[in-house]
Amino acid sequence: MASNKDPLLTELKGIILKLRSEDKPINDHHLELRNLCECFEKIFRKGLKNPGSLFGLYKRDYWSWIESLPNYTFNERLNPLFSIALEECRNSQKVRTDQGRGRLFIRIALTKKILSVALEHLVLNPKLTEYWYKPELSIIGNEIFIESLMSLLFLITEIKFDLNVKNASFLDETWMMGVMKQFELVPCKDLGVYVKHISNKAVVASVEAGSVAEENNKIEVGDVVDELFGENLHGVSKGKIPRLIKDHEGWPIYITVVKCYMKNGRVYPPIYERLRYVKDEMPEFDMPRDRNLGPSNPESIGNGAQQPELASDGSTIYRLKYVGNINVGEDGGTYIIESAINKVMKLNGTDEDNFKPVCLHLGETKVSIKSPDNDDVIFQHSYPEISSCGRRLDAVNYLAYVAGDTTCTISKNFICYVFYANAEAESRTILRNIAQGFGRTTWFV
Repeated sequence: MASNKDPLLTELKGIILKLRSEDKPINDHHLELRNLCECFEKIFRKGLKNPGSLFGLYKRDYWSWIESLPNYTFNERLNPLFSIALEECRNSQKVRTDQGRGRLFIRIALTKKILSVALEHLVLNPKLTEYWYKPELSIIGNEIFIESLMSLLFLITEIKFDLNVKNASFLDETWMMGVMKQFELVPCKDLGVYVKHISNKAVVASVEAGSVAEENNKIEVGDVVDELFGENLHGVSKGKIPRLIKDHEGWPIYITVVKCYMKNGRVYPPIYERLRYVKDEMPEFDMPRDRNLGPSNPESIGNGAQQPELASDGSTIYRLKYVGNINVGEDGGTYIIESAINKVMKLNGTDEDNFKPVCLHLGETKVSIKSPDNDDVIFQHSYPEISSCGRRLDAVNYLAYVAGDTTCTISKNFICYVFYANAEAESRTILRNIAQGFGRTTWFV
């Protein structure tokens, strides 16, 4: 008998309950916003078919069916706000992929309280729903699960979201939101910034001392110039910025940037990746480093957790303690994790002073466990090898992931690796990122 619950719906309900308890509107930098958006994305992708693909040579994302809905609404009128949101996503020059447009739609829909509208139109047409989703694998294609999801979407409408939907230039790459700032600078012929165009972004490589841009650190090295005089700069030619300044000579300069630094003082990872190319071309370039904002940092994960570090290869580093591992046989499912952690704790004790300090590197394609002393790799696993991850509900600082001896879909031997985090929030963040990692690998590989 199939379960009448889905872990993603349970996760979504928990996030919604946390957000509903907030007194203030939810903005781009709320710690649970990314969790919420990632959870929706997982739900929209779960059991998604790939209709129209010749021999599976390309994939469609959930944006594909959202965008197609107006073609199937013959007898009912589309919600005007939904139509506006569709056009905004279609016409946006800041997102260039189906993934980016889908993410932009989710953000707009949360703000306009219309996320349920798309699903309502889809499920009104059972044949269309079946065309896009596998009933046995999806939430949206399952009659019981979709009712639960619609109930949760109703609760979402009671939460006020104050999101800057113009902050969209990195949605093709990540759900992590950068800090967007808008400035009005005095009229001038030269901003005093040197810009490098890298991967469709105008990255500030240097700022002239005493220039209008440098005043009060409004524009800093590593910032990405997102808009100038209201015009989007994503993917523009190298001469666009000076041409715009010349065309608006004598006007105040209206400029929008995505800051190099996030609220927590870390360098924004998508920008950091581009800065490495600047360093390759300009050896004298001084790479921005993470800032330590101290305990007053509003984005601090708190409760004993330490801020993660950023490695030179762009991976995120967490300093944990390795408890041990145990062979769990031929099944690497999530349900074995709690018992596996319990067995490792019984074998190795619960005195954290006896656990081995390690650095867990979360990269784009793999998880690496390295020595904190010399950066030697102790062991590592690609995301396709990782079958599940989780933690004990009664000992939330303990976390684990399960990996096979080859790609997890064909592996017959799985091992559970157990770690001890500095705080509950840290273990939760690590698990979320590991889950996102093998979800991303499944999608793009």
